[in-house]
Amino acid sequence: MIFRPKYFFGETFSNLKRNFLMFFTAITTVAITLFMVGFFLVIVYDIQGILGSIKSQVEVAVYLKDNITDELRVYLENEIKSWDEISEVKYISKEQALENFKGEYEGSDILKEIQGNPLPASFELRLESPEKVDLVALRFIDKDGNYIEGVDDVIYGQSYVQKLFSIVAIVGTIAFLIIAVLLLATVVLIFNTIRLSIHARRKEIEVMKLVGATNWFVRIPFLFEGFFEGFVGSLISVIFLFILSNYFLIKGERAVVDTMHIKDLAIVGSNNVILYIYLGLVAVGGLIGIISSAFALKRYLEV
Repeated sequence: MIFRPKYFFGETFSNLKRNFLMFFTAITTVAITLFMVGFFLVIVYDIQGILGSIKSQVEVAVYLKDNITDELRVYLENEIKSWDEISEVKYISKEQALENFKGEYEGSDILKEIQGNPLPASFELRLESPEKVDLVALRFIDKDGNYIEGVDDVIYGQSYVQKLFSIVAIVGTIAFLIIAVLLLATVVLIFNTIRLSIHARRKEIEVMKLVGATNWFVRIPFLFEGFFEGFVGSLISVIFLFILSNYFLIKGERAVVDTMHIKDLAIVGSNNVILYIYLGLVAVGGLIGIISSAFALKRYLEV
């Protein structure tokens, strides 16, 4: 087959002119669906960033008995540091715990009620993988269900942590399903548009085959058409997403950064996630157009 770009592009744009309404409808729907995909990706990334930041702050507080010996305390600290799940162990003495409490409630009447130092010493544990918090907490309990020697209590907000992990999993699953449905809708639309175009030109295609046109010679203009619809639709979606991001979404992200000090966000973050989303939408748009056209040709053309 001799590649003739001028002919193929000419056929593509001639077909688009003849079927302008279908062409316009396809591009508009592609733009809308990919815009929704991009918008949802930004929102999901930000939600995951917020949840991930909260998850990374999950800690285990191990409160020690007042009569614990220095030798046992040092032994427990070294033992905890040797666990693979632990990223940091911080010892808080009784005196330091009281000072922290006074600083937190400075000026409050509650400080007048405190006699002596009722606060225990403790270890604050930060985890490499917060999902293993239950496993770490159980290590402080012996086979009889009691806390091991020297440990008075272990606090890590079990119900709160489990709900947080459940929310993270649910958000990820819902995000995947919604994005998959939107992309499938885009594929189906372009597929139907190309199929109708093929049906309208079936006699022309039959004549081309009779005079010796190869399968690829017939297919290429339709592949170009699908690519063009997907590519133009994706560019329009990127333009609208850019406007929305820079005038509306960025304000919400800045508010999150100011209040929660979370910097791993799609627009104001340091990873240029929004740029990757723009490039991804353009690439996906063109690719979906080509794939949809290829399937339509394979199913509806006997070439």
